[in-house]
Amino acid sequence: MGDRLNARLDALAAREDTWVTREVLRRYVDEEAWTEQSFVHDLERHAAERPEALAILDEDGRRTTYGEYEQRTRWLARSLLELGLRPGDRVAMQLPNTSEFCLTLLACARAGLLAVFCHMAYDEHELDYVLGLTGARALVVPERLRSREYVPLALAMRERIDTLEHVIAVGGAGTAGTIRFEDLVSAEGPERDLAALRPTGADPFFVMFTSGTTGRPKAELHTHANNLFWIRNFEADQGFPADARWIIVTPIAHLTGLGIGVLSALHRGAAFTLLAAWDAGRCVELLERDRPSYLLGAPPMLIDLARFPQLRERDVRSVRGICYAGAPCPADILNRLNADLGADVNAFYGYTEAGVTHMTRPGDPISITSRSFGKAIRGVEHRLMEVVEAGEAEREVPLPGEGELWARGPSFIVGYYGQPETTAKMFTADGWFRSADVVRIDADGYGYFVTRRDDLINRGGYKIDPREVEEVLYEHPGVSQAAVVAMPDARLGQRPAAFIVPSTPGNHLDLAELTAFLEKKGVSRTKWPEAVEIVESFPLTSTGKFMRYTLRSWAEQLRPQR
Repeated sequence: MGDRLNARLDALAAREDTWVTREVLRRYVDEEAWTEQSFVHDLERHAAERPEALAILDEDGRRTTYGEYEQRTRWLARSLLELGLRPGDRVAMQLPNTSEFCLTLLACARAGLLAVFCHMAYDEHELDYVLGLTGARALVVPERLRSREYVPLALAMRERIDTLEHVIAVGGAGTAGTIRFEDLVSAEGPERDLAALRPTGADPFFVMFTSGTTGRPKAELHTHANNLFWIRNFEADQGFPADARWIIVTPIAHLTGLGIGVLSALHRGAAFTLLAAWDAGRCVELLERDRPSYLLGAPPMLIDLARFPQLRERDVRSVRGICYAGAPCPADILNRLNADLGADVNAFYGYTEAGVTHMTRPGDPISITSRSFGKAIRGVEHRLMEVVEAGEAEREVPLPGEGELWARGPSFIVGYYGQPETTAKMFTADGWFRSADVVRIDADGYGYFVTRRDDLINRGGYKIDPREVEEVLYEHPGVSQAAVVAMPDARLGQRPAAFIVPSTPGNHLDLAELTAFLEKKGVSRTKWPEAVEIVESFPLTSTGKFMRYTLRSWAEQLRPQR
C-alpha cells in the first residue's frame, strides 16, 4: 500500500461524518476493491494513448477529444488554483448535461478540490442550504438555460454565503462580478505541476445530493474508489463492450447519468452524447446524428420516446440496449421500444449512495425487465429486514422473502458530508445501508420493488401496498400514469387516494369506473382508492421519479368519495 493511499484512508476513517473504520478500508484495499487508481489516471492514460479519440459530444454539436479533455481540465485546474483556491476547498457546480460539467469535475479532481453538485432546479432555498453546508468558495453556473437566468441568483448567494468568493459563468459575454468559464479553461498561463495533487482512489471526489423527495437533501461524500468499484462490476455483469457509446438523457448531477454514462465512458476511453434537458424529439435527432449504442433513461422518458410519432421510421436502430431505473416500466412500452429500436432492455436498481447494486441480466425477457430490478451485482451483499415500528428490534427475513432491503459493499459512500447524524441513521456500525425500500426477492435472487417503507398506507391497521394497486390501474386503457397515496382520515388514520394522468388529455375517469375495473381484476375492496383526482402530469424530481410526498400533500385536500 502506497504512503499517499495509506494517508487518505486514515483521513477518511478519522472524519466525524463517516461510518468507515480503518479496518474496513484496509480490507477494501487488501481485496483490491479499492486501489490507488482514480478517474484522473484514466483521463491521463487515454489522452496519452489515443489523444484524437472522441470523448464528449454535446447536444449543440461540439466534439471534445480525449487530448482536449485532458488539456482543458489541466488548464482549468491551474486557473482555479490561481484564483486562490486551495486543495480541499469546495467548488459548487450548478450545470446541465454539457461538456463544461465534465471539464469542471475533472479539473477539480486534478487540483485537489472537492466538487459539489447542485441540481438545475435548485433555487434560493436549496442553494442557501447546500452552499452553507459545504462552505463552497466558488460556484459555476450557466449564464442561462432555456428561459432561466442563473447568474443573478448566483451573485445574490455570494452576498449571503460568507465563504463564497467566486461566481464562474459559462457562456455569454461575461456579466459584471463574474469570471468567464471560457477564459479559465483556455488560459495558457505559467505551468503548474499538478502531479503532486493527482488523487488516489480513496480521495474525496464529489458531494452529490439526493434529488430531494423528502426534506433536506442528503449530502453523499463520494470517492473515486467506491465509484470505480461499482462501475467495473456493473459493466462486467452486463457484458458491455469497451467501445459502448451512451446517449445520456438523465441529469449527470445524479449518479445514474454520471456513473453509467460519464464515468463509465471515461474509465473505458469511450465517447458519450449529452442531452442538456429532456426532450423526446431532440433525443430522436441525437440518436440519428450520433448513432449511440446504448440509451440511459428513466420510465417517464422511455414512455415519451415510445410514443414519439413514427419512431419506427426514424434512423434510430444503432441502439443495441436500453437501461432504465427509477420505477417499473409498463411492458407494452418496453416491447414497443424493443420493436421500434431493435434494442434489448435492462432494468437496474441502486442508490445515490452506491450506484448500481442490482440489475437484470443480458437475455432476460421483457416479462422480467418490466417488473424486476434484477439480482445483486458482484461485490454487493444484501439482506431483507422485517419492517418494524420505531423502537422495536430489527429482525432478518429469510430469503426468498419480503422486507426492507439492506445492502453493503465497497461501492457505498463513506458517509454524508457534514451530516454525521444522517450517517448514523442510514448506516449501521458494520456498514449496512438501510434503504427504506420494501422489496421481494424470489428463489432465483431477482428483486421486485414493493414500496417505500414510508409509502405504505395504514388504513385502520391494515397495511396497503400502493404499487400493487397502481400496477393494476396501469392496465386500464384510459390510464397513462397512476399513483396511489395516503389520504388523512380522522377515523381510520389513512385511506388510499389515486392520482391519475389520463391517456387522452381531457378524458375524465371517475372513482366508480376505476373501482369497477379493480373489482373486475380481483383487487380486494379494502385496497380500492376512496378518492380519485385527475391531473395533467405528476410532479417529478430532477431524475424523473414521482415526488410522492408532493402527491401526499395534495391528498390532504381530498375527501372520501365513497
